[in-house]
Amino acid sequence: MQKEKKNIILLCVFYFITYFSFVVPYGYMQTFLESIGYDVVERGFILSSTAIVTIITQMFVGYLCDKYKSNRRFFNIFLIIFVGAALGMYQITHKNFFMHCIFMSLVGGLFRTCMAIQDSWTLETSETCRNNFGPIRAFGAIGWMIGSPIAASIVETYGYQSLGYVFAGLSILNILLTMFMEDAHKVERVDNLCIQDLKALVLNKKYLVVVALFFFVNVIGTADIYTTVDKMMVLGAKESMIGARWSIQAFTELPLFFAGTWLMKKFGDYKLMMFGTFMYIIRFICYAVVQTPEMMIVVTMMQCITYPLIMITSKTLVDDVTPIHLRSSGQTIASACYVGVSLLITPALSGTMVNVFGSDVTLFVIGISGIIPLGLGIVYKKMTQ
Repeated sequence: MQKEKKNIILLCVFYFITYFSFVVPYGYMQTFLESIGYDVVERGFILSSTAIVTIITQMFVGYLCDKYKSNRRFFNIFLIIFVGAALGMYQITHKNFFMHCIFMSLVGGLFRTCMAIQDSWTLETSETCRNNFGPIRAFGAIGWMIGSPIAASIVETYGYQSLGYVFAGLSILNILLTMFMEDAHKVERVDNLCIQDLKALVLNKKYLVVVALFFFVNVIGTADIYTTVDKMMVLGAKESMIGARWSIQAFTELPLFFAGTWLMKKFGDYKLMMFGTFMYIIRFICYAVVQTPEMMIVVTMMQCITYPLIMITSKTLVDDVTPIHLRSSGQTIASACYVGVSLLITPALSGTMVNVFGSDVTLFVIGISGIIPLGLGIVYKKMTQ
């Protein structure tokens, strides 16, 4: 019991520091590009490039974690590369499409890859940690909430170039913390893990349906990162207001993350996923209707329902349809597909739609697309029965 308590405390601190530090380089990429002079379409294509790194790294990093039986080692390796990319990105303060594509793709891609490794690490530490994933993840939201306005203040006081250095210092602290943490527990096998194991995983019909379901949900979630910020900037929002939005989002997530263990026991992950998806539809219709940055932030408060439910259930549903010896692989490959591919197509697609039809129509169409994952949810339910 004492060991489990220690694991949970260390994981809570780990998530807090990770998300506090990650929001520093990641949360202001859009405003950084806008300040340099990129238009909405150019920003969309640059930000879409982050998906390429996300897909490539997440397709194989879980396999490496399972094969070499360590999540800690690969989290720290990718974090170091992430820091180098962030330092390089914010030093280029003039329009340079090629270089910004390279550095932004690394920053955005490794941001998500590190988080995917962290999540699978938590799920594989112990059954107690898996059952308390929601409350543990809540400390990530707290870190994001606190780090976002601090990062905005750093930008306004010292400029964008300082963000990379702040992130580097925080990452050193994070790496030192991982040295005191228990690594993920892997299933011992007589034979070595091979590519055939991954082939069996990706051909599993339940696994494919779950991945497809969360892909369409994450198209909406990705638009909430990019398209809603584009609309806020059009409506006159500055860095401080964008930072306030990130903080408010993170704050509203906390109750459901902390209640995640109780909700899972009472309702189950399937019902929570369906309800969270339905609320995404309502949320984006509201985004399309409101016409001030302040009201956009009010609608953002629906994050209290949508993101925590989708975040928690995406991990548990994928875990349920993945063989136990491939749990890191199952999580990161799924994330590569439902996060990476949605990142690849959504910013460029939504940026083009905003340019042609305007923000309101784009947000409405994206919201209505939530009908697709609801339908896939029904298919998954029939398969499990």
